Amino acid sequence: MSGPAVLHTVGEIAHKLGVPLHRVEYLIRARGIRPSSWAGNARVFSDKAVERIARELGHPKTQGPDEVMDSDGRA
Repeated sequence: MSGPAVLHTVGEIAHKLGVPLHRVEYLIRARGIRPSSWAGNARVFSDKAVERIARELGHPKTQGPDEVMDSDGRA
């Protein structure tokens, strides 16, 4: 039996990925990524959404060994 789902706020996502908060906020708006739920006024996102955000940002942890990006964002 698995435990409860882990949900992440926008701030936690930014911290985890090591990027400024405004980059995560912009990407969520631009790509239409919907929150999994709300915790009060805070949007919370699933691990799957965090993986998508990381992939969209070109985060190295989400790329295979042959897909390392250079400083211009090209593979």
